[in-house]
Order: sequence, then C-alpha cells, then structure tokens
Amino acid sequence: MITKKLNDLIRYINKFRLYARIGLKGATPLRAYAMIRYWFLTAILKKEIPWLIEFSVTYRCQCRCKHCSVSNYFAEAKAGKRDELTTEQINDVLDQAVKMGIPKVDLFGGEPLLRKDVVDLVRYGARKGLYISLTTNAWLLTRDMTRRLKEAGISCINISLDSINGKEHDEGRGVPGIFEKAVNGIGYCHEEGVTCIASTYVTRDGTRNFGSEKSDDSQLRRMIDFAKEIKVSGLRVLFPIISGEWVDTKDVALSEEEKREVIDAIDPSFAFIEGAYCVKNKKKICQALSGKIINISPYGDMQLCIAFPDTFGNVVETSLEDSIRSMWNHPIYLKNKNGDCCSTRELKR
Repeated sequence: MITKKLNDLIRYINKFRLYARIGLKGATPLRAYAMIRYWFLTAILKKEIPWLIEFSVTYRCQCRCKHCSVSNYFAEAKAGKRDELTTEQINDVLDQAVKMGIPKVDLFGGEPLLRKDVVDLVRYGARKGLYISLTTNAWLLTRDMTRRLKEAGISCINISLDSINGKEHDEGRGVPGIFEKAVNGIGYCHEEGVTCIASTYVTRDGTRNFGSEKSDDSQLRRMIDFAKEIKVSGLRVLFPIISGEWVDTKDVALSEEEKREVIDAIDPSFAFIEGAYCVKNKKKICQALSGKIINISPYGDMQLCIAFPDTFGNVVETSLEDSIRSMWNHPIYLKNKNGDCCSTRELKR
C-alpha cells in the first residue's frame, strides 16, 4: 500500500512537471488569471464550463491523411459552398469565451496556417488572456512564421508526427516531404523558445509490447525516444478515433484494458494521453462527452467533436454560451455523457 501511494505521488509530481513546462512557460498575468478563474468557477462554484475550444478555423488542408477526422468535410471546403467565419466573427467568439471563463482555445483545421489572418487571431486571443495553441502539419511552419506566432503570443504549437519513419509519415499524409517539414518545425520552435508538443496516434499494433522494460521495442517507445531526441516539450498520445478511412477498420482501436496498460506505462513527465481531462481513475474518458471540450467548425457550427458531424446550433446565429448549453441539453449528449466513444458510429441516438 505504501509503495503504491509513493508511486502515485511520484506520477503526480511528474505530471505536474510536464504541465508546468507546457502550461506555465511564458505565462502572462492575464493568462494566469484566466486559469485561476477557471479553477475557481468550476472547482469552487461548481459551474460547468468547457476547458478548451477546438476551433476549426478552416477545413482546407494540403494533406489527405487516412486517419483524418476531418476528411468528411474536405469536398465541401474545396467547393467553397460555405463561407468560413471572418476574422471579426472569430474574434467575437473569443470575446465570448473569455466572458464565460473558458481559458484555452486551439486553432485547429484542416490546416490553420492556410488562413492569412492566423497570426492576427493568435494575437487577439493572447491579448485577451487566452491560452492560444495551434495544431499544424507544419508544411507552412517556417522559422519566420514561428517567430511571428511567438511575437503574437502563441502559448503552444502542436505538430503532428505519425511515425519516426519519414516515408511512412509522408505516405500516410499523402504529401512527400512533410515529415521533414514537421521535424524542422519542431526545431524552429525549440530554437525560438516556443513550447511545442508533438501529437501522435497509437494503434493496437503500435502499442504492442509497450512498457515491457528492456524488451520494449514498440512503435510508441520509439516515438517517445525520437520525440525527446528532437527536443519537443512533450508528446501527446492520441488513441484512434474510428473515422475517415478507419471507419471500417476497427481493429486499429485499443480495448479498454489495452488503453489502461498504456496509461499505466507512460512516463507522465514527458508524455500524456490526449489532454488534461481525458483520464480519470486511470480510465480513458471522452473530453467532449464530459463537457471539457467543444468544437466549432469554420462556419460557426457547434459540434461535440470534429469527428461527429452532427451540429447543435451556430455561434453566428446564437451566443456561444447558449449554443453550448443547447448542445449539452440535447438527447444525444445526455445519452452519451461521461462515456468514451471513439467511433463516429457508436454514439447513442
């Protein structure tokens, strides 16, 4: 019992070291206030407020990843049938997020760097005290862009890294040379002093033998070692969402027992599973279904997550708070609340 408590304490300390390195670096007084305010509103006053908005500012993208949760939206984006939100409309949503007490916004896609106003969006959100991150494939993440994002107040840049093998990464994303761009982008972040997280997904094959001490030759172990070698700030490990071309390939998904084994074996001082609120009592839960994350499409549609195409209102037509409350009161959300659904076909309707 004492050994277990000691191990739990060590893991907690290591987890805090990671979050301090990622979340506190470069913190401004306004951003610190936003985080403290969120804790007070949710932990003390028990208010239900999302921790993070995944703001898909565009569905345009250079890649065609087989595992992509956005692939269902590409045709519509390419056809230009709907207008993306303007800079002013996005800024208005950021204002509403601050008013609600939401502390974090991730500019997502598609590829957010394809938006010409992306630096302006980062600057606006950062000046409001939001923790602004950006998730990118790094094709457009030059040193100059890295510096511009830093000067604008970016808190963290998330770079997708699917494999330590350049050829596999490029083939999986359908763009030759994008592995080199990703590694270079991580290097620019390190050299310019920008917090950088590498995001990788793990399949059942990729976690086989993970945590087996000296005999651990798993893909995940090799990815962790590679990520440390290229000096990322931390590694975000994503369990597969059964969407895109994976909808009919469910054997890539991990069982609950396999997920727990990864959670137990992972080094919390460097790597973490998906996000701050996705593991509870060593069990993976869905941050969207627990009310910690919401997704907003490039057109302002409110969604549970990017992989689930149903919409629950639009933030241009209704306030952000009303759109969120409406979604949380919808039968689909209530039937699946606090679950862990990682398949676009398995949500109860």
